[in-house]
Amino acid sequence: MGKIARMALSTLRRPCFGRTVVVRPFRSSDITPTYVGWLNDPVVVRFSSQRFRHHSVASCEAYLASFQDSSNHFLAICDAASNVMVGTMTVYRSELHGTADVGVMVGDTRVWGRGVGLDAFGTVLSALEGSGLIRKITAGTLAVNVGMVKIMERSGMRHEATRSAQELLNGQPADIVYYAKFCHS
Repeated sequence: MGKIARMALSTLRRPCFGRTVVVRPFRSSDITPTYVGWLNDPVVVRFSSQRFRHHSVASCEAYLASFQDSSNHFLAICDAASNVMVGTMTVYRSELHGTADVGVMVGDTRVWGRGVGLDAFGTVLSALEGSGLIRKITAGTLAVNVGMVKIMERSGMRHEATRSAQELLNGQPADIVYYAKFCHS
């Protein structure tokens, strides 16, 4: 990654503040039994490909290491009042195309339904839009993941494509929906 690109997206390398969350770089100290438990909780990952894997501290450390020296970002979502981590986000960038694909997982089920995912997602989208390096932001999910579909729509993304019966969910074919938002220069 070039020096200018590194500087322009340095926003995601330090805390970004939403209404109720702080989104900051994920650290090795965030790999706790609670975090590993989220990844192994079938309810938390029911719409994610993570549901097919068993996670350990070692697998989580390897995943975190995969972000080092890349233009991608692995982020922690923390409750602004308590500073407790409640979820994670990823940003996979293509510098050549000026795109970023964003994912979010709210692992702490106690905060589900409180707008945490929307706040974190919107906070990261704002940082990406403000960088001047991203022309298009994308995200996708299984169509039955109504919560994530609402997050994408409420964040100003528009439905871009559907891959019909793309994955199996509990043995049944399920659509994947993709959303996108173009950034204004």
